[in-house]
Amino acid sequence: MRLLLAFAVAALFAPLPAAAEVIRCADAAGNVSYTDGRCAAGTKQVGRVQLQEPVAISESDRQRQAQEAEAAARAGAQQRREAAAAPVPPPPTSSGPIIIDGRGNSGGSGNSTIAGRDDAGVMDYGYPYPGVYPAPARPRDMRPRIRSCDGAGCQDSQGNHYNRAGQLDRYQGIDGKTCRPVGTTTICR
Repeated sequence: MRLLLAFAVAALFAPLPAAAEVIRCADAAGNVSYTDGRCAAGTKQVGRVQLQEPVAISESDRQRQAQEAEAAARAGAQQRREAAAAPVPPPPTSSGPIIIDGRGNSGGSGNSTIAGRDDAGVMDYGYPYPGVYPAPARPRDMRPRIRSCDGAGCQDSQGNHYNRAGQLDRYQGIDGKTCRPVGTTTICR
């Protein structure tokens, strides 16, 4: 079907003589095909598609289009040359402390205000601010805690059992079964 559809599309766009005509054919299942001759066996003609004669472009139009494209290319090249030759302004320099407040206002002339009053408490003189920023909190230790140990090994807060060498001996599975690693296999009961 896809091949037939691809042929139909190709047939529609293929260069044909000026008076060409494409015939639309359909079979009993409703599958449509296109041809410039007779419909294939098992299909019947259901319509015709008239093709328009292609528009001819005169030689003067082609020359004009080529000249316009060349002029546009020259103008683009000139703009690129001018942009490359233009001096790059230096970045602005700060003439004093930068005022930044938590609401997103910033400026070098003290324009950070709340309802008309100056918010001088947000001057930025450098980092770190001693005593202003709290020390970062240590990440919480999520490892299971060892609860009890005996001659056979140790058990942690999640129900895992470790042998005397510190290797995982048995653990509680997600489904509640007790699992034991045996070589490269894990047995859960």
